[in-house]
Amino acid sequence: MIRIRPAAPNDAAELPEIERSSGAIFQTVSGLEWIADDDVQSEDRHLELILRGFSLVAEQPGHGIIAFLNGERTSDGLHLWQIAVHQDYQRQGIGRRLIEEARRIAAQHGISSLTLTTFRDVPWNQTYYRRLGFSTLQETSLTPHLRKVLADEARAGLPMDCRCAMLMKI
Repeated sequence: MIRIRPAAPNDAAELPEIERSSGAIFQTVSGLEWIADDDVQSEDRHLELILRGFSLVAEQPGHGIIAFLNGERTSDGLHLWQIAVHQDYQRQGIGRRLIEEARRIAAQHGISSLTLTTFRDVPWNQTYYRRLGFSTLQETSLTPHLRKVLADEARAGLPMDCRCAMLMKI
């Protein structure tokens, strides 16, 4: 039985490898294969989000941590930076469970929305998040925070014509 819990500081060292494994699926997406080999969040960044942001992990008994979700509180709500499921555990509802738990915790803390940025045409991105209750924001609806996130992604080399920002009201 998979257990979702808040990440602890000693979990930070394991999370970059889970993100690497999770990203391997991009090898199947024409034009985005490079993402499978791209940089992931560092152990230090994970530790920062565990200590001052928001971070959950999913544990499988006998296998340890197999997935994580992290983010931080912004003026927009709770911005999700990364949701990653080890490639051996994908397509089992673990990402959905992490998002449901993030939503539950956010609601308990008076946070009214979750935000994220993602790819428009990758099946496990925009389409998936819509099924979970996120809506795609139009350019005119972007908050300053989401504009900055998308601009930072453009500077990092992500193709902006393929990216979008999404919002889930709580």
